[in-house]
Amino acid sequence: MDHRYGILTVTTLSTLMAAIDSTIVYLALPAMGQTFHSGISYLTLVVAAYIISTTVMLVPAIEITKRIGNRNFYIIGFSIFTVSSLIIAVSLNIAMVIIFRFVEGIGAGIMTSSDIPIILGAFRKGERGKAIGLNSIAWSIGTLIGPVLGGFLVAINWRYIFLINVPIGIGTIFAGYKIIKKDKVNKLPIKYKSTISMALFLIPLIMGIALINEYYLLIALIILPVFIYVQIKQPVIDRKLLGNIRFSLITLASFLESFVFFSVLFALSLYFQSDLGLSSIDTGLIIFTYPVASIVSSPIGGILYDRYRHPETIMAIGTILECVPVLIIGIYLKYIPELLLIAGFGGSFFWSPSTTMITDALGEKFRVQANNAMFILRNIGIITAISILPLFILHFSRINVSIGEIFVSKARIDISAGIGAYLVFTAIISLSSLIFIFVYHRRARSSNTMDTAGVVDLQHRTIK
Repeated sequence: MDHRYGILTVTTLSTLMAAIDSTIVYLALPAMGQTFHSGISYLTLVVAAYIISTTVMLVPAIEITKRIGNRNFYIIGFSIFTVSSLIIAVSLNIAMVIIFRFVEGIGAGIMTSSDIPIILGAFRKGERGKAIGLNSIAWSIGTLIGPVLGGFLVAINWRYIFLINVPIGIGTIFAGYKIIKKDKVNKLPIKYKSTISMALFLIPLIMGIALINEYYLLIALIILPVFIYVQIKQPVIDRKLLGNIRFSLITLASFLESFVFFSVLFALSLYFQSDLGLSSIDTGLIIFTYPVASIVSSPIGGILYDRYRHPETIMAIGTILECVPVLIIGIYLKYIPELLLIAGFGGSFFWSPSTTMITDALGEKFRVQANNAMFILRNIGIITAISILPLFILHFSRINVSIGEIFVSKARIDISAGIGAYLVFTAIISLSSLIFIFVYHRRARSSNTMDTAGVVDLQHRTIK
């Protein structure tokens, strides 16, 4: 096998495991609650701990990678993910599960930090979009098979959903060690103050968003001035990267697009099961068109990126194809499988080109910084979108219960109205990414025009 595609296979497998692990656990929560006699608060932390550590780990990963390299860091992350999965599987109480879900998230964050830079380093320019597109298939497959696989494994024992990571992890770690080449490291000093300040700001911010807790958000607000001051003095993300229009504008567009990319399946799963009373299997059969379309369109989006001079146009088309169908679903709650098919194509047309454009905006030296900044913002967008869904349901149900009681309250819960409004809201937020795509398109065309004019002027002077 060509070593490039060997590297792509290894990194895609780790992406698949992380994607499955982020969705499969939802089906295990009731069984965990019965095993450990735990309430909803602790079970929520099982989910939140993973999201928080995955996102926050992306901050120190920028500096750590400088010292040990992408390949070594990737293998360390995969090892942490595998070992912590084993410990979760044999946990004796819910506290042990929560602690090692946090550790497992650290491993997932390290893998997220390293895999795309590794792929871009292995492939030549003109092939990178296709490679990222193929890697992106893993998220779609994970979304598709996660709930199905989880349903079968939980029926046997919830511990198997974590045990299955162990043999796959061991095999992939060994393959990665053999296939992925060591990369260059440098001895630049680690930015301890800026890294710590960003982590201290993100932890309460993400916890506040994930748990809809105003106290954590207040702590983040108090830390914000210190965080800004330290970042001005010693930024984690290099000023050259922040000043690059491709990175800054496409990253902002990616942040806004993330609101609808994952939340649509989360909302519709809730609608079909909790409002219409369908089984998880029937629900999966209805919404499977979304990830199936993504599986097909992810590599197509990457190939178009490699061949087309203006990949932002592909992103704009993808955004429209993704958001307009979700908007229609939110308004009518009809023709859902057909509209999800279109939305799935659109989402992946956006995902592959945007990921490649951002991560490779300033070349190899800045790939880890660009990749991690992109995923931090995307994760915050996803967490925010998922966390606000109960607020819409509570508002349209016109009842006064806490979010934790929303699905055990005896009061009538109007799920369909809340979910409809929620899908309209997230679709509009994601459509607003077109503003940044359009601005980038205008700036890029203006820059190309100036460059062309300069060449023509130089040729004219030479002739004279």
